Amino acid sequence: MSAVERETRQVILDAAAELLGERGYRATTTRAIAERAGVNEVTIFRQFGSKKGLLRALVEGWAATMAGFAVAEASAPEDTRGTLESLAAMEVRQALQFGAPAMRLAFDARSEPDVMEVMGAGPAGNLEGLAGYLAARQEAGDLRQDLDPHAMAEAFFALTSTFIMSRLLLGERLAGLGPETDETARQMLEIYLAGVGLKREREES
Repeated sequence: MSAVERETRQVILDAAAELLGERGYRATTTRAIAERAGVNEVTIFRQFGSKKGLLRALVEGWAATMAGFAVAEASAPEDTRGTLESLAAMEVRQALQFGAPAMRLAFDARSEPDVMEVMGAGPAGNLEGLAGYLAARQEAGDLRQDLDPHAMAEAFFALTSTFIMSRLLLGERLAGLGPETDETARQMLEIYLAGVGLKREREES
């Protein structure tokens, strides 16, 4: 694939994400995506085969930056604090960029077979991936032993991407309230790390 083709592909994916967030899967047509992307509709079929193929490519791209999938590629998994900080930042960026279409598709999956098929076990896989990492860090003695790793994974997502989702929903009504997004994310992660038993001294000792 040439550089021009890769750039065109990304423009189409970005346009699709925007429209899916605005309209949902059923109301988002390939013609509308082509118009938003500034390309011929034939280009979409040439690149992705179908609307469903486009959705699949979009979701696969998101998975690469979801904490539960990305943790397998962590550069230093034994550094629990550093790894979780990196994953939290990734989740915040993911939610800021793709939160709206991801939320819309999650609702669409209940009534749209194509969306359910493509998204499938994605959210569950994301949860399982992070829970597996947290269980391993429990075994290493870094985290509390009395907590279920799945509960810890759920809490991690609740304290990272979910607070961005609330900002997306409330929009300007949250402008000027509280610390900036990055600092809020950092503080929320500190709350999380204290809850799961990872103290700063343990990592610095």
